[in-house]
Amino acid sequence: MWKCSSGLAVRSAPCHRFPSRFAVLPRVLHATLVLCAISQPALAQTKVKPVIEDRDLVTDDGMKLKVTYFKSMSGKDAAVVVLLHGKQGTRQNWKGLATQLQQNGDFAVVAVDLRGHGESLNPGSKKIESKKVDYQNMVEFDMKAVKDFVFEEHQKGHLNMNRLGIVACDFSASVATLYTELDWEKAPFDDSPSEADRTPRGRDVQALVLISPEMNAPGLVTANAVKILRGLRRPVMIGVSDKNSRDSAAANKLFEHLSPKKEREKDKEKEEQVMLLQYDGNLPGSDLVAQNAKVREHIVFFLNRHLKEQLQSDWRDRRSRIDRE
Repeated sequence: MWKCSSGLAVRSAPCHRFPSRFAVLPRVLHATLVLCAISQPALAQTKVKPVIEDRDLVTDDGMKLKVTYFKSMSGKDAAVVVLLHGKQGTRQNWKGLATQLQQNGDFAVVAVDLRGHGESLNPGSKKIESKKVDYQNMVEFDMKAVKDFVFEEHQKGHLNMNRLGIVACDFSASVATLYTELDWEKAPFDDSPSEADRTPRGRDVQALVLISPEMNAPGLVTANAVKILRGLRRPVMIGVSDKNSRDSAAANKLFEHLSPKKEREKDKEKEEQVMLLQYDGNLPGSDLVAQNAKVREHIVFFLNRHLKEQLQSDWRDRRSRIDRE
């Protein structure tokens, strides 16, 4: 564990063996991230007004979801980020981060009101749902509706769905992790003799940011999904307040499951794939993101690195070749 003067602790590897591509982070992490963010296309400096729209999505089980879509100006080159709020939260919790991702990083962003939250309520309902089946349906139905929307925007050439990241906090970290498992279980269409040339149906989630993660949400068992995520070697950033003992314990446990010490010592690349960042204070979940500018800077930096700089994935038609004919 290493703690810098700005109050950020980075747990990824000992200082003398910090990942090569993050070699500057121990001493000047916050400065590097700020410079990186400044170097990204800044829509605020252009004359084009960023497009921000509220959309209604309907799940396969009939639930109407409300999302806010922050459109990118990069078209087919745009990475896309889905934002999932925490308990008693709404998509409005992400306004600051979503704006920063869109305007400083030129990401396409979809901020979601999961069922029973915000404006995604059953007719006549005023209370947040808390039944186990509701959390399970978030994974099965809500995330599918969001992915279907992303697919539609992809086919229109407005973004590249294979550059997909998810930011989640507290209970929705379980939703994001389980959905990642489902997404990577989807086999490609059988539309080519060559497996390498077959059109993918999933395997789009490329990076996760989990803030104050809770891996034991009602009705959601994540142990197997965490093992699969570890095997997939997808980049994961875990953020937590260091003085919040409950959140810190959960974050450390998840970090060790995703990146065991023995694996980090043997595999240097493993050091770069999973990072645990600890921040001064006691703020939980989305409050940590909303009230700590450093957290937002680090999230933008992490997603830019892993969805853009280090990910080679050109836009392609995601319909089966059979459906195109």
